[in-house]
Amino acid sequence: MLRQLSITNYALIDAVELKFHSGLTAITGETGSGKSILLGAFGLLLGDRADSKSIKNDKKKCIVEASFNVKENALQSFFEENDLDFEDIATIRREIAPGGKSRAFINDTPVQIGTLRELGALLVDIHSQHENSMLGDHKFQFSFVDAFAGNAEQLSLYRSKYAEYTKCIGELNELIENESRLRQEFDFAKFQLDELVQANLDGMNVREMEQELEMLNNAENIKAALNSINGILEGENSGVLVQLNLAKSILQKIAQGLPRLEEFHARLESGLIEIRELTREMEGYESEVHFDEEKISQLNDRLSALYALQQKHRVQDIEDLILLRTQLEEKTGTYSGFDERISVLRILSARLEEELTALSQQLTLSRRKAAEVSMKKVKKYFDALSLDHAEMQIDITESPQFNTLGKNQIEFLFKANKGGQLLPIKQVASGGEISRVMLAIKASIAKFRKLPVLILDEIDQGVSGEVGKKIGLVLKEMSAEMQLLTITHLPQIAGKANHHMKVYKVVDKLTTSTYVSELSGDERVNELAEMLSGKSYSKAAMENARELMG
Repeated sequence: MLRQLSITNYALIDAVELKFHSGLTAITGETGSGKSILLGAFGLLLGDRADSKSIKNDKKKCIVEASFNVKENALQSFFEENDLDFEDIATIRREIAPGGKSRAFINDTPVQIGTLRELGALLVDIHSQHENSMLGDHKFQFSFVDAFAGNAEQLSLYRSKYAEYTKCIGELNELIENESRLRQEFDFAKFQLDELVQANLDGMNVREMEQELEMLNNAENIKAALNSINGILEGENSGVLVQLNLAKSILQKIAQGLPRLEEFHARLESGLIEIRELTREMEGYESEVHFDEEKISQLNDRLSALYALQQKHRVQDIEDLILLRTQLEEKTGTYSGFDERISVLRILSARLEEELTALSQQLTLSRRKAAEVSMKKVKKYFDALSLDHAEMQIDITESPQFNTLGKNQIEFLFKANKGGQLLPIKQVASGGEISRVMLAIKASIAKFRKLPVLILDEIDQGVSGEVGKKIGLVLKEMSAEMQLLTITHLPQIAGKANHHMKVYKVVDKLTTSTYVSELSGDERVNELAEMLSGKSYSKAAMENARELMG
C-alpha cells in the first residue's frame, strides 16, 4: 500500500507531501490545475525518463519519494536478488539534478533505473486513457486470461522450455543451412592437416639439416683442404709439429731455473698437445666426409618440402607450422562431429517439441476455462456499468507455430447492442464503451493481480451522470481488494471515494504553483457541489453532494 508521497521542485510544485490510506481515493481539480503532474511524479518513481525541463527551480534538484507498506506483497525475493535490504516499509526515491542527471534509490541504496522500474511494476499499476487502446492488444489479452487462470508458474515453465527449443532449432537450422560450406571447409582443413602430418615435422632440426647438406655438397673440397692442413701440420721435415717440437727442445735446455722461460716452455707444450689433438680430430672428420648423392637428394627433398610449406602458409619457421598443425587438428576435430551434432539436435528438438506441445495444451485448456469463467464475471460488471446489452467473448484458437505465449491465438470479441455481430473489440467499441470494458476487466481481475496500488487516470472518459455513479460503485468494490487512486472529473465517482484530494493552482505576479490538499467534511461537500454546478453552487447542489457521498 502507498503510504506517503513527497514531491519537491517538480513542474509547478514547490513542495508537496501527501499521506495515503487504504480503499478508494479520488483526486479532483479543474482542468489545467496539475492533476497530470501527480501522474508524472509517479512516472518518475516507476522509471520514466527524467527531463531537466521538469524542474521548477533550475538552481535546485528535483526529488520525488514514496513509501509503500510491502509486508503482505511477497516482495522479499526481489530485494534478495538485487542485494537490497528488505523492510516492511519500502522507500523509493528519484532525484534529478539541475543539469538533468538522474539518480534512483531503493531504501536509500543507489540502484539502476532498470531495477527501480522492475520494482515499480510490482508496486503500482497506472491505467491511463492511452492504456484503453491496449484492450485490442493481444499481449494484454493474454495477460488478462493468464492472470485469471493463475498460469504464472505454468507459463514460466513453458517459456523456459520454449527458450531451449528455439535455441536448439536455431543451431540445427544454422548447421543444415551451412552444411555444404562447412563440409568444404572440413575437407580443405583435412587436406592441409594431412600435408603437415606427412611432412613429419616433429624432431626436425632445420639448422642441422642445412649444415649437413652444405657439408655434403662441398665434401671433395673439404677433404682436400683438411689433407693440406694435415700435411702442413705433420710434414716429416718442415711440418708445424716438427718445428714446434724443435722449438720446445731448444727452450727446455735453457729454461731450467728461470721461471719466465719455464712458463714459455709449459705454454709451448700445451700448444703442442692442443695441435696434436686438433690434428687427430681433423683426420677423423676427414675420414667421415664423403660425397653421398642419395643423402643429398633426401635432404634436398625434405628441406624443399619444408620451405614450400612455409611459403604456402606464409609462416617464418617450423615452429609456426607445428602450431598450424595443432590448430588444424582442433578444427577438423570440431568438423568431424558435424553429422553427429545434427543427429543429436534433431533428436533433442523432437523431444522438446513433444514437451512444448504438452505444456501448450495445458495452457490452452486452462485459458479456455478461464476465458469462460472470466467473461461471466465481466458480464456482471457490464450490467453494473450500464452496458446491459453488451456481450464479450474471448476466442482462443491454436496457432500454427509455438511462440513465447504458447501455441494460441487470442481475440477479444465485443458487441454493444442486441442483434449486433461479435467483432474484434478494437473495431467496434466506442471511447466510452472501451473505458467501461477496461474497468470491468480491471475489476474482475483485481483479486488476482495482488498489486499494492492501482491508479486510474480518468477511467470515466466519455461517460457522465448515472453511468458515472455506477462506475463509482464498481471502483468502491474494487478498492476492497487493493488500494485505488482515481483521477476523475465526475462528482458521482468522487462521491464514492473513502478519501478525497484536490489539486489546485495558485497564480501570483511572478509564479504559478500547484498544490494538493486532502479534503474532509464540508470541504469535500463544497468540492463536490462545485463539480456539480460550478463555483456559484447552490444549497441544492450541496444536498446533492451529500447524497453522492451517502
